[in-house]
Amino acid sequence: MKKILWLCPLMLLMLGLLGCDDKSNDDKTSGGQLSETTWEAEVEKYPFLSNFPTYDGELDNHRYDETSGVLQYIIMDYNCDESFKTDYCAKLTAAGFVDESGYGIYKKESTAYKLTAIVSYSGGTLGLSLSAETIG
Repeated sequence: MKKILWLCPLMLLMLGLLGCDDKSNDDKTSGGQLSETTWEAEVEKYPFLSNFPTYDGELDNHRYDETSGVLQYIIMDYNCDESFKTDYCAKLTAAGFVDESGYGIYKKESTAYKLTAIVSYSGGTLGLSLSAETIG
């Protein structure tokens, strides 16, 4: 129950960070978070994303952040079917990520990073947070 209570504020924070901006504020200073892009283009800009399975949904609303050595890429995919969540969770599992708690928090350790993928779905919106913490 504690983990659910922890996950709710995280999702509200993600929605707040990504859902409040409009396209008029989409410039280089905001990281182009509302620009159309592809997974391949984002992996080229942010190589740590190559440690995660490809996300096949819309990347029109995304944000990159680096804080205290933790790299984070957040995607909000609006008006999508819940199958996007199911499919991505299956990809994470196939790639060796483990959801130990059953709450959509997948973890894996590589030689360079501690990787975490948080996947949630509510009301037609998929929230996906991909983060990598450098080891050592």
